Amino acid sequence: MFRRIFAAIIAVGLPALGYAQTQDTDIRPSANQIIGEDIKKTFSDVTMDGAYNFGRNGKAQSFYIEKHNPDGTLTYEEDGSVEPGRWFVRKDALCFTYPSNLLAGGCFRVYQVKNCYYFYSTSRRQIAGENGQPYWIARAVRQGERVQCEKAIT
Repeated sequence: MFRRIFAAIIAVGLPALGYAQTQDTDIRPSANQIIGEDIKKTFSDVTMDGAYNFGRNGKAQSFYIEKHNPDGTLTYEEDGSVEPGRWFVRKDALCFTYPSNLLAGGCFRVYQVKNCYYFYSTSRRQIAGENGQPYWIARAVRQGERVQCEKAIT
């Protein structure tokens, strides 16, 4: 009897404990990939509140605000520093370039879960079953929206 009760407690309790979302959590199986023109539609004239450097506990260590203008320019803000840049779509990825040496830029595959956008670097090949590897680089939501993804980003 005790074993059944203990097993029931574990079965009910584990999902809550295992639900913390870290960058090791592959969200792609439950996400929609945003590609091509849909990337432009999703990000054009939108300001995103984002986070990255997630710890093992699922809490972000760094936060940013990124304004994507319709003309392809952008403003990136982090820790009070504001940097101009450009955004564009290449091969179904959202790409960024910055004139400053302070930001690296790069291209990212974009996945959406509810109103949260997850960014996977295109510098890593997209391989099925890459369990145990770090996955998404950053996570963002449109500024002003109530966050619906796991662990609030701001």
